Amino acid sequence: MLTRYLISHGLSLLGNTVAAIALPWLVLLRTGDAAAVGLVAAASALPMLVSAVAGGVLIDRVGRRRLSVGADLASAACVAALPVVDGLLGLTLAWFVVLGVAGALFDVPGMTAREALAPDVAAAAGVGMERLAGLRESIGGGVVVVGPAAAGGLIMFVDPATVLWLTAGCSALAALVTLTLPKSVGAQAVPSPEDGGGLKSDVARGFGVLRGDRVLAALTLVSAGSVAVLAPLQNLVLPVHLVGKDSSIGFGLVVSFLAIGGIGGAGLYAAVGARWSRRTVFVAAQLTSTVGIVGLALLPPVPVMLAAAVLAGIGAGPLPALFLVLVSERIPEQVRGRVLGLQNAVSMTAVPLGTLGAGVLVEWIGLRQTGALLGVAWGVVALAVVLLPALRTLDAGGDGGAEGGTEGASASPAGQAVAEQ
Repeated sequence: MLTRYLISHGLSLLGNTVAAIALPWLVLLRTGDAAAVGLVAAASALPMLVSAVAGGVLIDRVGRRRLSVGADLASAACVAALPVVDGLLGLTLAWFVVLGVAGALFDVPGMTAREALAPDVAAAAGVGMERLAGLRESIGGGVVVVGPAAAGGLIMFVDPATVLWLTAGCSALAALVTLTLPKSVGAQAVPSPEDGGGLKSDVARGFGVLRGDRVLAALTLVSAGSVAVLAPLQNLVLPVHLVGKDSSIGFGLVVSFLAIGGIGGAGLYAAVGARWSRRTVFVAAQLTSTVGIVGLALLPPVPVMLAAAVLAGIGAGPLPALFLVLVSERIPEQVRGRVLGLQNAVSMTAVPLGTLGAGVLVEWIGLRQTGALLGVAWGVVALAVVLLPALRTLDAGGDGGAEGGTEGASASPAGQAVAEQ
């Protein structure tokens, strides 16, 4: 069961990483307008945010396994429609926007459903959440290295529209693999008396759980702060700096070394994470990543960057897995989808806001200065991890916040946790 879950996660993620390379290339080829690439991405942003919140409610209503299967199949259909429309009618900007928005409506709920399914798989397979979460992040790191390289290689030989069939196939296979899991795993939770009041009240209940548990609230803010710093550093500052120095190869190496370090860090967590206290792992990982992130943000020579990238990856690798372990243990089962959906919505909002802010800073104060400020910001996040009172009790159970407790964590003892993203 664990193997099937991890295969499904890897297939879905592989499809997304291939699409992230092939789709912008296809938009550029068919429209001849670089601005169209940004327009398609921007048009998908709001639907993704809405679907993250509404999808969380739907996960709790229909079941985590069922929603994961349905979202992957729907995503596969949306992606497959692109080459079909291209062959029959010819793709225009309007088609890209319509199908891009449709795909965005399913991608995020599918991702959230796999996250919410993780504790169920861990309990049914009899494995610790630390092991499951670490293995999942290791697989994710490997896919992030292999996926873009495979997509780039395929585009050299075939049209990007043809490459998108790989994405559709990966999503469909992911759905079929998830379908082989027992129906009892990730089934619909027994609704509580507070449920059934409509979308607004269901979202409000999820928000109440998130706000009422100090640890969950602190983890959400730390995660959003980390993404808001790392996204502009990796997507804006580093590529602008290295490409400007005619070192596009250097940028590729930095991204690869980040991923390799992340695979190593997540693998280490999967192997021995359950033996250490969560507080120790969290602080050690955050401080290690801080050294690497600050090293990258200062924009040193490429050889130094590569060493910093490995260190940043090793430190950052266990963090998503640890987050999943902690939140899965603290969120009641009846609202797991809603709370995870809200957390994903916060993180998704942090990415464009962080990138936009960094872009403005580059124009105002310059690239190096912006990089240095991002390094300082990551240091502030690390300081929050060390000093926030709510994050000093990570090895305890739920703090009894609204709806709180660990009742929904599928009977997760200290080392039980995660399996999916």
